[in-house]
Amino acid sequence: EALRERVASGRTVMMVAVDDGQPVAIGSHQPVDVDGTEVSEVVGVATLPRFRGRGLGAGLTSALVEHARQTADLVFLSAGDDDVARVYERAGFARVGTSCLAERPAERPPR
Repeated sequence: EALRERVASGRTVMMVAVDDGQPVAIGSHQPVDVDGTEVSEVVGVATLPRFRGRGLGAGLTSALVEHARQTADLVFLSAGDDDVARVYERAGFARVGTSCLAERPAERPPR
């Protein structure tokens, strides 16, 4: 329900690649206004394993970026590993930094 609301309100834009009427790759971008600057993050780009190596991920990424740039001043994404980063580089992205994550520590059991 939350995703439907995000799509309906334009806070998530989803695209799907289909083969024989079945989804084989998917991705989205999430526009947000940050102090008057429109920014959008490309997220969730994934291709079914048997369809990888055909350019679907790069094609979807390019289509999402083209759509996002119609309104966004900045479009960004994060790659999970070097193989994924190479797909994004072919779609026109440049590596500019390193992401670091911090997780909440697990709660300690009572003594």
